Formats: sequence, C-alpha cells, structure tokens
Amino acid sequence: MKNDNDSTDRDTALDTTTDDHTEHGTTAHTAPARKRHRLMMVEGAALVILVILAGIGSAIGASWRVEPYTDHITVGSSSTAIAARNLSTVQEGTYKVKTTKLTIKLTDTVSVNAILREPIGAHGKRPACVFVHGAGTGKASEVYGDIAPAMASAGIVTLVPDKRLDNYSWTSRDYQAMARDYLVSWKLLAGLSNVDPAQVGVYAESEGTWIACVMAKRQPRIAFMILTSPPVVPGRDQMAMAATSYATIAGAPQSVVDELPTLISLDFSLVGLQYADFPAQDYYAALTMPLLINYGTIDPSMPIEQGARTLIDAAKANGNTNVTVRYYPTNHQMRTGSSLSLPGLPLERHYTHDLEDWTNAVTAGATATDWSTPMIAGSQPHQRFTAPSSTPRGMIGSVSQALALMAAQILCVIAAAVGAIVLWVSGRLRGARTRVPARGNSAHAAGASTPTVTSAMTTTLASSAGDALAEHTPSGNTPRFGRGIGAMLVACVTLPVLTAGGLGWYLATLGKAALSLSNRADVLRPGWTMLQIGAAACLLLLFVLFTMVMHHIRRNPEEPSIATGIGHVIVAVLAIAALVLSIIVFMFWGLR
Repeated sequence: MKNDNDSTDRDTALDTTTDDHTEHGTTAHTAPARKRHRLMMVEGAALVILVILAGIGSAIGASWRVEPYTDHITVGSSSTAIAARNLSTVQEGTYKVKTTKLTIKLTDTVSVNAILREPIGAHGKRPACVFVHGAGTGKASEVYGDIAPAMASAGIVTLVPDKRLDNYSWTSRDYQAMARDYLVSWKLLAGLSNVDPAQVGVYAESEGTWIACVMAKRQPRIAFMILTSPPVVPGRDQMAMAATSYATIAGAPQSVVDELPTLISLDFSLVGLQYADFPAQDYYAALTMPLLINYGTIDPSMPIEQGARTLIDAAKANGNTNVTVRYYPTNHQMRTGSSLSLPGLPLERHYTHDLEDWTNAVTAGATATDWSTPMIAGSQPHQRFTAPSSTPRGMIGSVSQALALMAAQILCVIAAAVGAIVLWVSGRLRGARTRVPARGNSAHAAGASTPTVTSAMTTTLASSAGDALAEHTPSGNTPRFGRGIGAMLVACVTLPVLTAGGLGWYLATLGKAALSLSNRADVLRPGWTMLQIGAAACLLLLFVLFTMVMHHIRRNPEEPSIATGIGHVIVAVLAIAALVLSIIVFMFWGLR
C-alpha cells in the first residue's frame, strides 16, 4: 500500500510538474511574441514616417526654378540719341512753362488734384502727354517734377494727375479701374484748346505700364506710348525673377535661391494680392501706336531684355514696327548714383532730351523707316535671369496652408512646454503628499496627538489618489516617461525652437541685404549651412527616438517604452508632433 501511495504521489507530482512546464512554456512563447509584435509595430511606424517625410520633402516645394537668361540683345549704338531723317524737333528749354493746378473729377464723389504744364508762346495745337504713376503713392506735386516740365519746355503739354488712393493698397489693386481714372485725365488733356486731340499720348513707369496697356485697349486713339521700366510679364513672374536677382546680389547660396519659387508660387488670396497674376499679355494686342521703351541697365528688378523682346514681338504681331528701345546706365527710375530708388538722385542727363526728341518726331509723323538712329541703342544690357512663363505651386500651395502649418508647429511646442510644466508641478505636489505621512508617523511616535489625525487623513487621500492613478497606468505604476525618453522629448522641443529662431534671423538678414543690394555672403552662406545642420539634427533626433523605443521594447518589455499615464503620454505626443511639424516646416523653407 505504501508503495502504491508513493507511486500515486509521484504521478501527482509529475502531473503538477508537467502543468508547471506547460504554463511556463506558454508564457515563454507569449512574451517574445508580444515583443516581436511591438517591435514590428514601431519599425512599421518608423518606415511609414520615413516614407511620408521623404514624399513631403520632394513635393512640398515648387518644381520650377528661375533659369538664366540667354537671348541677349546687342545695341546698335552706345548713344541714346533719337533722331528722324529730314525732321527737326523742338529742343528742351525752348519755351518757358506755365504751371496750372487743376482738380479732376473722376466720379460723383471722388476728385484728384493735377498739375498742367504748358509751353508759353508755342504756336498751333501742341502734342500732349498724360503721366501714369508707378507703384506706391503718387501725388502730382511729388513725382515727375523734373520730367514733365522738361517736356513742356520742348513744346509738349503735360498733365500729371494724383494717383487715386482710396481704392489702392498693397493688397488690392484694380488696374481696370485705374485705367478708367487715368483716361478721364487723358480726355481732359485732349479737350484743351491748345492741344491736338490726335496727338495725345501716355507716359507710364513700372506698374503704371500695365495700366497704360489697359488704357490702350479702352482708348484706341492714344497717339503714342512711353513705357519706362515695364515689368511686361505678370507680377508673380516678374517677382520671381527679381527675387532671384536680389538674393544672388545679396550673396545667398544657390540652395536658398532655388527655394524662392516655393514662396513666390503661393496663393496669396488670404491677404489679397490677386493683382500679382494680372494678365498683362492680354492687352498687348492694343499696342498699335508708336512705342518708346526705356530700361535702366543697373535695375535688377526688371526683365530688361526679355521685356523689350516681348513688347517688340507683340507690337510686330499687331503690324506695328515703330518700336524704339533705349537703355541707360541707371536704376529703375532712370536715375544715376545708385541701383536703389533713393530720393534726390538725378535723372540721366540725356533722358528727357531723348523723350522730347522721340515724342516730337512721332507726333510729327515719323514712322519705323524714318529713324536715322538705331531702334535699339544705349548701354549694353545684361539680364541675368529669365522671368518664368508659369509658376505652378507645390504641395503647400497657399499662404493659408503655410501659416496653418507653422501655427500647428508653434501650438504643439507651446502645449508641450505647458504640459511639461504641469507634470513637473503635479509631480512636486505628489511628492509632497507622500512625504506628509512620514512626518505624521514621526510625530505620532513622539506622542503628538493632533498630527496623528492629519497623518491618517493624508494617508487616506494619498492612497485614494494612488488608486485613481493606478486605474490609468499599466499595473498601477506611477506615471513616468520611459528610460531616457524625457531628455529626448526636451530635445524634441528645444532643438526645433533654436533652429526656427535661427531661420527667422536668417530670413530677416537676407531680406535686409536684398533690399539694400548689399552682399552678405560672409553671413548668409555659413548661416544657411548651420540651419541645414539644425534641420538635419531634428530629423536625426526623430529616428534616434524611434531607435530608443525599439531598444526598450527589445530589452525591457515590461517597462514603458515612451510613457505611462495620460498626462505623460499627451506631453510625449505633443513633443514628437512638434518635432515632426518642425521638420516639415523646415522642408518648406528649403532646409532639406
């Protein structure tokens, strides 16, 4: 019997051992499976993020670039003089000038001031010219004060009206409405008793040349047109060329220059600026009158050769070959002394004489075959970049999208920082609560009766808080970040902030250098390299963070890989989101 019992006991023990091995085997097989599952999930997420960021990097910016200009013009003579065969023209200073201030009624409620200048003693009906302002403000008393009187002294009646500004701003411009307003002045000039209504033309500068083209379509009786510094192409295309030129002069590295189209191609409708896409080419069919086109060869903002060729070709398509082009060693406003449009600079000394000789010749009947001077002459131009024919957008295609992206980045950074402060404060408070019972017990040991009650209450509250916390954390553990993750999350916020601050400083420095046409390559080139390093460090940080997570999953499957506790998880997500959004923002600005 004893042997039988012993055998039974051994069998029972064997069965128990077998069961233990079975349970252990199940656990041993299940734990690696869980680790492999977690690892696959993290690796998959890392791969997905890598693919997404690579796709964003290639698609976020515009795909076009501003190309070098190669179709250069050769001038027929270095002299800008203009003369027609067998035709003598009135020279500057021949007549004294009478100046009259006028008020021109544009609508029932809107009037503008104007200055009329007439040659005193000039016989017969005179040719006349109305002046159209360029961009910005334009009071008759402040602009064309040297050009208009000079032309009047050569026998040409001139009228300079104020620019109407109640419907004009840097965000909104209606070239159709402005053309209607200037045509009111043109008609007033054509109706004067001493003016030949068949010989009234238009002088326009810069942005005003777009307005002049609209005027030509609305009023085919415009006798001649002087277009000085005409952008010719739509504003967005011209700005792409100008920005590239300015950035190159400022000494920006090529990678920065190549990213300018991303900004220029954006849809700016959020802030207006629809006029940037004004289709100037739609009005070239009206350019059937004699044209004088003037450019300054040290003006980096205009397509000085491309523009001339475009207008010559457009006029030729209309059957008009009477197009004269003159290049001066001047800035955008035909003034000498600086490439910048600074106040007080003198006009090029031949400029007004050439205007007068050309105007008096064409109003006397000079045709394309009557000129004794070359049709294209003056300083040799050299346009460095081509104004693009189209400006397609990238994945981020509007100002609103770009601002939303940057706002999301900033909000995530702020929320992560605030969340971290809240966690720190709550952690200190929790630590204080856990220390209170210890002090209470010491007091109880010393025989203090009152602290005993306080100690009991505090212990109860701490226990309740701990129980509540345990409901929201794995295995009832105290909320915390994974090993080493806290420092990484701090880097996820601080590194993008430092890089973004550097980017802001860089853009401000570039803008200042570009507007002043000063070369700051000594700062801009190493500065961009540092920003690229910062952006690369942000990307590297993201993948180091994933590597750390995978390491935790492999080596410490029972410990938190990123964070436990709702608050810690939220802060971690915000910090990582701030890093990812920052990387995308840096890609948008060309840091890729």
